[in-house]
Amino acid sequence: MPIEVGRPRVLLAWEGGAGRGHVATLKTIAEALNDEVFCDAALCRMEHASELIPYCDGVFQGARLSTNRSRRTAAGNPHVATWGDFLGDLNFWNPQFLIAQIKWWLDTIKSRKSQLVIADFAPCAQLAALIAGIPSVAVGTGYSVPPSGLDRFPMLLPEYTELVFQEDELLRAVNMALVHFGTKPLARLSDIYSASTAMPRTIARLDPYNSLRRAPLLPPLNERLPRPDGSGNEIFFYFSNNETENEALVDALIGLDLPMRGFIPRASTGVRELFADAGIKIETQAASFDEISRRSRLLLHSGQHGTLCMGLGMGLGQVAFPQHIEHLFHARRAGDLAPVRIVDPAARNADEISGVIMDAYETGGSDAAAVEQLRPQLFGDIGAIMRGRILPLID
Repeated sequence: MPIEVGRPRVLLAWEGGAGRGHVATLKTIAEALNDEVFCDAALCRMEHASELIPYCDGVFQGARLSTNRSRRTAAGNPHVATWGDFLGDLNFWNPQFLIAQIKWWLDTIKSRKSQLVIADFAPCAQLAALIAGIPSVAVGTGYSVPPSGLDRFPMLLPEYTELVFQEDELLRAVNMALVHFGTKPLARLSDIYSASTAMPRTIARLDPYNSLRRAPLLPPLNERLPRPDGSGNEIFFYFSNNETENEALVDALIGLDLPMRGFIPRASTGVRELFADAGIKIETQAASFDEISRRSRLLLHSGQHGTLCMGLGMGLGQVAFPQHIEHLFHARRAGDLAPVRIVDPAARNADEISGVIMDAYETGGSDAAAVEQLRPQLFGDIGAIMRGRILPLID
């Protein structure tokens, strides 16, 4: 695709994970920088790519980090314990994989004449920026933007302490890739993030590295959500991946005699038809904050950070069905601040699931005082903050 000239060029990189939140963050940044730079977006998944098209010169398929559970399975399937352990599942033990992944980003930086990389869950793109000698910015939640300088990544939950991957092994592989490209090795695995400006969007209570972090947190929400007036009576559910493959969850939702609507972008046609037959409205695109606030009494989701924060800001009750450790960590921490119930994603009893949902629906959400106390942490002028911190990097 042709290259426009006349402004600095920024490469928006998303390399791993799922869910709309990654694209939503990059869209916020692209919109904030729209008058100052040309943006390109290289995305590991294209489901929500259309949201970036109005703000980018090019939006295209990028290199992708895929989960490889073979060693975890061989070890008896212990839960991921640290961020480093998670990087192991993404093949960071394999120097040849890292070399190929980093090369793709280096070729893209060169071909698009990028002067800055903004990385949302894109550690290989950050390493490529280091090798290319250009600045990078790490964005995302506190969970996915760990600080550099850590001798070891900390354990995230007290019951998950068994490591499948040792950081020394991963560091050797990363350094072999860096040396391959003529760059000096790192001292610690966490130094993958040392060349980046860190811009984690979260609140202190949801940040697993809060006591270890030097970079200031950015508010996770970039607009003041409307306050529910108490008239909403719907359950709104958002399941971004394969949550609806749990038949008990689907049966529980269908069996509830309550007004309900949802957004399930990856659900099968069969599941959509089951919901439609039950009178449940399924949105074809992400619902607006205003619509969710006006209609809803309860949110159901997997514990995604952005959705949890939205619920906290609106004061709505929430039920989370965590799919992995990040969801569980955030849901537990949010539950210390507001009514958030957690259901084991392996639950296979529809009556038990519907019982939890019904109880949460009847109980309601946070009181007004609790919501007001959280709002200053949750909301801010993200566009202004990002412009102020990003643009000086490419002046």
